[in-house]
Amino acid sequence: MKKEVKLVAVGAGLMAVAGGAFAQASGVDVSSAVSSIGGVATSITTVGGAILGILCVVWGFRKVFGFLGR
Repeated sequence: MKKEVKLVAVGAGLMAVAGGAFAQASGVDVSSAVSSIGGVATSITTVGGAILGILCVVWGFRKVFGFLGR
């Protein structure tokens, strides 16, 4: 099973490299896409951190109340 996962990961990496090379060879300007992704990354990181924080608090309450309920 691990061999198939590694093979899929390598294939996906090769597809990404080939797509990037094709975009550069065909003259596609990707700078606007890169800058917009950079702007969204901060928002995604903030929302992800908030979700993880909430999950940790919920998990902590469950552990504490589970311990006290015994």
